[in-house]
Amino acid sequence: MKIVVTGAKGNIGAVVVEYARSQGAQVLGVDNVGRGDGLGTYIAADLTDLGSCYDVVHGADAVINLAAIPDSKLFPNAQTFMTNIAITYNVFLAAAHLGVPRVVWASSIQVNHTVPPHRPVRYRYFPLDEDHPVDPQSDYALSKHAGEMIADHFARDFGLIIVSLRFTDVVTVQRWPRLPEPIPPDERYPLPHYVHIHDCARACYLAATAPLPAGSHTVAFIAARDTHVDLPSRELIARYYPDAELRADIQGYDALISGKRAEEAFGFIPKFSCRSDALA
Repeated sequence: MKIVVTGAKGNIGAVVVEYARSQGAQVLGVDNVGRGDGLGTYIAADLTDLGSCYDVVHGADAVINLAAIPDSKLFPNAQTFMTNIAITYNVFLAAAHLGVPRVVWASSIQVNHTVPPHRPVRYRYFPLDEDHPVDPQSDYALSKHAGEMIADHFARDFGLIIVSLRFTDVVTVQRWPRLPEPIPPDERYPLPHYVHIHDCARACYLAATAPLPAGSHTVAFIAARDTHVDLPSRELIARYYPDAELRADIQGYDALISGKRAEEAFGFIPKFSCRSDALA
């Protein structure tokens, strides 16, 4: 199986490339860093250019598209939005025209809870799931929300299999020993969501390889099963989101984000918990 991984030099992308190869996939890494290795394992490309997208995705069985400006305030607002939208659209279009059947791409929890929000965030219920109304509040969050709408179009009208992974706070190996963390005294505090970077890589691979129907678009949160703060979950809800309905028996430090769809659609169950030295 040939998988193209864009954003291959980024934090998540580098781990995805390594994991996919460990599973026996032939992987072409793509990023705008440096130049290609001449071996067919890495190529440098600007994916805001449609022709470059056609070149790098040709012949792939799946694309894992992680190329993007990864947050707000790194570049001017318009540049962040336009860059991310151009890459997302170009990858979908190239895949559709060249017969690449599947695209997995990085959406974000920020379509639900922008960090930091510009106005108070309200939730109707917990655990939060993919059917909850979204509330993007930044150039970055808007680019991810728009990307999901573009994905709807390409799945419906071109028959692509698309999986939009709403990554939560991705924790690197270097940061991992610092978890769990104390909760900050900020009323804008976001959901204490997180996922270990190795779980991210496994989620990407499963989404790229699990049986899914043609013409489907699956939006799925990728999150650990617990929070990463020292405040029990029910106390956190009472303090920050007192009007939210509880739709599950949340106890201890249980996650406030549901992982049910990722598990049911492509078999992803997180293995890492910040409250255990071993795999969860």
